[in-house]
Amino acid sequence: MAQGVIKKEDLYRLLSTAAGKKKVYAPIDGVGGIEFAEIHEQKEITLDYSNSKLSPKSIFFPQREVLCTFADDALEEVQTPKEALIVFGIRPCDALSLTYLDKVFSDSAGRFKDPYYLKRRENAVIISLACKEPRATCFCTSVGGSPSGKEGADILVYELADKLLFESCSDRGQDFMKTASVLFKQAEEDHKTAAKEQAEKAKDGMPVLNLNGLKERVDKVFEDPLWDEITRNCLGCGACTYLCPTCHCFDITDEENRKGEGYRIRTWDSCQYPLFTLHASGHNPRVNKKQRMRQRIMHKYSYTVDNYGDIFCVGCGRCILYCPVNLDIRDMLNTLNKL
Repeated sequence: MAQGVIKKEDLYRLLSTAAGKKKVYAPIDGVGGIEFAEIHEQKEITLDYSNSKLSPKSIFFPQREVLCTFADDALEEVQTPKEALIVFGIRPCDALSLTYLDKVFSDSAGRFKDPYYLKRRENAVIISLACKEPRATCFCTSVGGSPSGKEGADILVYELADKLLFESCSDRGQDFMKTASVLFKQAEEDHKTAAKEQAEKAKDGMPVLNLNGLKERVDKVFEDPLWDEITRNCLGCGACTYLCPTCHCFDITDEENRKGEGYRIRTWDSCQYPLFTLHASGHNPRVNKKQRMRQRIMHKYSYTVDNYGDIFCVGCGRCILYCPVNLDIRDMLNTLNKL
């Protein structure tokens, strides 16, 4: 494990030195709030944020992506992305979420591998920024995460006053730090102590949900009328799924012009939409909001445990913070856990 310290004002210099021909993504203060975008100078980077509204999963799994083009009977595949990336500043919950998406898009059985997602992941260095002050809506420690978690990251960075402490978490992260080693100063004991205290304070300030046995409980209450109560105020807008860093449903459509030329496009979709499960026959197995909300919760807390061995929730709290009718998934989980 390599450690090193730089001044905040040298951050872009460090990233650009290590990047070479790689694209560098970092948090910026965009029109709609904090977002991740390609950067070209120091002043674009912001470190003063809790988390982005949209998760950085879109860097690897774009909201809209062309898979192939066609003209009459000729089909031409779009080449898999080749550009190398450095993604700086994602929070530990979002770094963890990438490990879950890896399982979906790599398919351990080897049957269905997504070359577009996997190539981007293969070419990326993930530099995670530890949380100093988690939001009131965060609950990562209840689902196996941590404000200073390392899983999914190549490097974990602690923000310490006017300095940044870098700590490698993988061979790729260690290679990154070697590439720009001339810019790092040795991490002193006071730096390490400050980072440890920051991590403990952030963790201690978070609420803890008791989710032990939740899967078994929700499996037993599939037809319980409680689902009606949980869903009563839901608008079915799907915002929770679009903001979620682990949601990965998509639709594939063809767009064609009058000349017979067109594109096959993959776009994000949501289990909260009425047409998501509509069959060609006209039958819809999830005809109401209750059934769709039940699917969302059971998929994250039961079905993914069966399929991948993990709860697909990282406790980022986006679905709570940005719900237009103030639904709180923690309240739902507590209610279900008491049955």
